[in-house]
Amino acid sequence: MKKKKNTNRLAGFVLLVVSVAAFAIYAYLLLTTEFGVIVLKLTVLGAVATLLAVLGWIGYTIVTAPASG
Repeated sequence: MKKKKNTNRLAGFVLLVVSVAAFAIYAYLLLTTEFGVIVLKLTVLGAVATLLAVLGWIGYTIVTAPASG
């Protein structure tokens, strides 16, 4: 059981490091390069696509759910 705990801690540490590094790269690209507008547009596009995909998934689940009662 101890090995599983160490593996979980390592995975958590890797996620922490990757997320901080990704934020640093994102901030650098957004604020200090000429690609800032493109990065912002891609970010908004990704956020809208994710939201609409979730809404579509919910709609699909409702449509394909077996009739109750």
